[in-house]
Amino acid sequence: MSIQNYLVGMIVLIIGIIFKLWPPEHINGIMGYRTPFSMKNNDTWDEGNRFSSIIMIYAGVASLVIGVICSFVYKNNIYIASAVSSKISVILLLASIPLTEIHLRKLFDKNGIKRT
Repeated sequence: MSIQNYLVGMIVLIIGIIFKLWPPEHINGIMGYRTPFSMKNNDTWDEGNRFSSIIMIYAGVASLVIGVICSFVYKNNIYIASAVSSKISVILLLASIPLTEIHLRKLFDKNGIKRT
């Protein structure tokens, strides 16, 4: 088994946990879940970062599971196992963006005002 199969999953999981425990407090252009909609105001910013950190934790755990599966399926070729698990992990990570945007649009109107 190779650590490469688990690297992306571990990184995503660790970043998700860090942002869950210590979310960025203020809207900024450096760190956090940064999209035009999430940066409309503090409410959208806080919710976008809260929700995306949860999705990242799930994606990280799923990526680790996929890494284990790939290690067994491709046990004779660690390069294929690493490539497959890394690509699936990146797809899961990228899926967090539309999932978070859909969630934000359900909670907030187009101006970032919380729906009642």
